[in-house]
Amino acid sequence: MLALPVPPPAPAAIAPDVRIDGAIGADDRGSVRDLAFDVPADVTQIRVTFTLNGPKGAQVTLGIADPQRSRGWGGGVKKAFVIDEGFATPSFLAGPIPAGRWHLTMTVASIRAADRATYHADIHFTRRGDRPVGAFPNAPVAGGPGWYRGDLHSHTGHSDARCRSLSGRNIPCPLFLTTQAGTDAGLDFLAVTDHNVTSHFAELAVAQEYFDTLVLLPGREITTRFGHANLIGTTAVLDLSRAGEAGVSINPILKAAHATGGFLSINHPATPTGEDCLGCGWVASDTDYSLIDGVEVANGDTIDDFRGDPYRAKGAHLRVWERLLDRGYRLTGVGGSDNHDAVQGRQPQPSSIGRQSPVGIPATIVHACARAGDALVAGLKRGRVFVDIAGRRDRLLDLTLTARGRRAAMGEVLAIGAARDVRGTVHVRGVAGAHPVLRIGGSDRRIALPPVAGDDAIVPFRVADVRQALWVRADIVDAAGATILVGNPVYLDRGADPDADRSRGDECAG
Repeated sequence: MLALPVPPPAPAAIAPDVRIDGAIGADDRGSVRDLAFDVPADVTQIRVTFTLNGPKGAQVTLGIADPQRSRGWGGGVKKAFVIDEGFATPSFLAGPIPAGRWHLTMTVASIRAADRATYHADIHFTRRGDRPVGAFPNAPVAGGPGWYRGDLHSHTGHSDARCRSLSGRNIPCPLFLTTQAGTDAGLDFLAVTDHNVTSHFAELAVAQEYFDTLVLLPGREITTRFGHANLIGTTAVLDLSRAGEAGVSINPILKAAHATGGFLSINHPATPTGEDCLGCGWVASDTDYSLIDGVEVANGDTIDDFRGDPYRAKGAHLRVWERLLDRGYRLTGVGGSDNHDAVQGRQPQPSSIGRQSPVGIPATIVHACARAGDALVAGLKRGRVFVDIAGRRDRLLDLTLTARGRRAAMGEVLAIGAARDVRGTVHVRGVAGAHPVLRIGGSDRRIALPPVAGDDAIVPFRVADVRQALWVRADIVDAAGATILVGNPVYLDRGADPDADRSRGDECAG
């Protein structure tokens, strides 16, 4: 039997809140033991790690109940599990953690006549106000520092995704079809962001073991009539009961979302909002953007806009993003397919919800310290990120600026003091014949650099008179004038001490 993914137990260096020890022998075969323990108030997560030390013939099964009801049964294969307010290991139930007596039920399924075995159960509590402990499992196939490609916006039948069944019926689209589409697209990670729900988290955790080459990120699209925003990489509970209520600010929701530690990004901010698509554009005028981590600058519904001038299109998300950058907010630009039908094109009938951008188009490419959920979220927040409009697998865009002997990459701050110009390089791959276009924040300046020669190239440049510039970023424009890659900024800081290195150095050191 294959055990499903479970989160790792709490670090051994941290003493458990409760430890239960005991022993079993032949006389205990078929018996049931109640390994009861007390849970204090304000606990938000329980982590159980059970160890049985004995000969091969000794086998036990485990179940657990809170003071009111059963919370799951792991049988003989799940000896480490988590129960959290927002997520639980498959086979267990998420939900509030009531104070009182809990019961870890151990059934002695088998033990040979002359054998004896010992056991211990370590139980850790996370209390409200503690630093959150990640509950969602990471992909079994790991990886070190590097560039990782993924889709930050997708939907399943847990919200409004629809697709054709094998017989052609219009049905809520199963989650596994979205994860399969992500694998077929060669993605490294995929966020499933159903509208205002978390019911897909448990199914996503089950899928993670099979789709072990794809990091699955739990997400939700906070959906209100004032705008949509994705919260990615956390299973924490959010109260959305008053989302979009007239006269109620969006900021309390954003503050609660920000506090979870997930990546919070505004979706399709420039999309027209109205009866046809209520809340699709971001119209919350009192938004506290210091609570936001990113902005979706390319969405599957608007990728055609990048064939011309994306700043003039009706879905000019780039323009919204850059206006916020000019106001001093450091927000990572990202992209996502917003796919609602993962099997369109595979059935003879057209999609019942209209043409959809496939999973992975556009793609977000992030430099992260590891191929793991928490590292990807941290990388997105750092901002060494670019968006590939076509979702190709072979493209790269990286930007570096230097001034006064200092260096900074995308997402970092370059302290330039009184420097009048900056130099830099654009590193590209897979875009031969296209040319980089520098965009200078705080002005409408654009600097077109020479076309890229070769498959892998480093293009040097100099930007003169940066006294009014706030940031510099690079896009890649092909020979037909289409924007194919969108880069994130390096921020310029004239007030900082130019002798202090404001870049992060080796982001993955230590």
